[in-house]
Amino acid sequence: MSRIADWLTQQNRWLQALFAVLAGLFTTLALPPVYAVPLLLIAWPVMLVLVDAAQKWSRVLRLGWLFGAGHMLAGLYWVGNALEIAGAPPQLAILLPLSMAFYPALALLGYWVLAGWLRSRGVVESRDIASVALFSLLWLAAEMLRGYLFTGFPWNLMGYVWAFSDYMPQAVSLVGTYGLSLLTVFATALAVCLFSPRGWFHRLMPLVLGALILVSVAGYGFAHLATAGETAYHDIRVRIVQANINQRDKWRADLRAQNFEQHLVLSEKNEGEGFDLLVWPETAVPYYLDEEPAKTVMMGRIVRPGGYVISGVPRREILPDRSRRFFNSMIVVDDFGRVIETFDKFHLVPFGEYVPLKGVLEWLGVEKLVEGAGDFSPGRGAATLPLAGMPSMSPLICYEVIFPGAVVVPEKRPGFLLNVTNDAWYGETSGPYQHLMITRFRAIEEGLPMLRAAGTGISAIIDAQGRVISQLGLGKSGTVDGLLPVATASPTFYGRYGNSVIWVLVLLVVVTGFLAGKLTSGRAE
Repeated sequence: MSRIADWLTQQNRWLQALFAVLAGLFTTLALPPVYAVPLLLIAWPVMLVLVDAAQKWSRVLRLGWLFGAGHMLAGLYWVGNALEIAGAPPQLAILLPLSMAFYPALALLGYWVLAGWLRSRGVVESRDIASVALFSLLWLAAEMLRGYLFTGFPWNLMGYVWAFSDYMPQAVSLVGTYGLSLLTVFATALAVCLFSPRGWFHRLMPLVLGALILVSVAGYGFAHLATAGETAYHDIRVRIVQANINQRDKWRADLRAQNFEQHLVLSEKNEGEGFDLLVWPETAVPYYLDEEPAKTVMMGRIVRPGGYVISGVPRREILPDRSRRFFNSMIVVDDFGRVIETFDKFHLVPFGEYVPLKGVLEWLGVEKLVEGAGDFSPGRGAATLPLAGMPSMSPLICYEVIFPGAVVVPEKRPGFLLNVTNDAWYGETSGPYQHLMITRFRAIEEGLPMLRAAGTGISAIIDAQGRVISQLGLGKSGTVDGLLPVATASPTFYGRYGNSVIWVLVLLVVVTGFLAGKLTSGRAE
């Protein structure tokens, strides 16, 4: 196997660049919706072999960026659909993915620097368990930086490769998605040890360790679901409306009344005994519904007495100086048509809902990409909204759901999570599928059921173990009907401690790498 590694490092720089891009593409193919997870056993070894053989930091940075470009362009290509709808220049479609490519590049550069320093002191060797532990920790650091810097964009974390299963993701209730990413990268990157120039022991023992990690994750998942049992439900009937309105038609003034009526018709169809909770998606109709009592009365009369309608809406505030502030919001309407709760989105999309460094960037010609009267203002933060006669909820608008450990107020644990979104921007791409899988992981992390209303799909009812109870597919008009699942009796381990649990896992990986190094050092071949 070491001959394959030698062949790889002897290729010219153009072929090595191609291998780096393909390795990045392979890591994305392991993610939703393809789930080609075995490709990780090729991607990580290729990159680590190329990086270990590099002589200059500039070479490592270039290879790392090419790897990141393959990873991010394939994973975020759907951004181009949103930009096309917004009328932005097409070349901007690659700017976000290419800028995100620097995170993997920095992880690989950090690995090259630290591994070289540790090798010079005899602490690690090329293609051994300790060096893989170092790489996996630096990958984790890069993912977490991506989740926090510049408002954060933790999309397509490596832990999501297990979203095809109900069992493997259960580990996030213990260590969170960042923790599952660390375990996933560590276990699969150990395949590089097959290319070790040393003997069979140094090649096979890491594979056994990787298999043990993944078997342990799966075993925890089986035990967790066995303990949880079948999904339990409240006696609360839920209807989620998915009108499937084209993004180009959503804000047309001549279609406002028609779009509103379409939501009403879907809400009332086959009503039967009625519903306790009716959910419309993000900015379902382009009205300031909190200023339209006649319309909210029409909404409120659909639900049972004591029931609620929840809808995403644009909202505005007129200040004393007659200036205005605009919000991307969610309102709760009672059965009398009164707006009783309001929540404003607090995690705004850069360039979509506001322009960072607005004065400088607008001077350069960079403007906000979505329709609206001006920049949106951020809300106050995560909230728990009480609903008399029902469990309380934590509202999440659009991509607020992608941030692990930031979806609830810990001291005010809600009874369920509610995500309203408008994935019409992404069209028939992988974006909506990835977004749905992300919401499943938030449910598992917190031990809370999730109701998801998406304007064009995929809307779903998800239980506290992340199992999709019912859903309506992408590009379909209709409703998702069912009962509200019950939350876990107490917060999960991750729900209690959040991302601080990562440090425990980091320590375990460091100790594993150190002990493995001690065990294998000096062992006869």
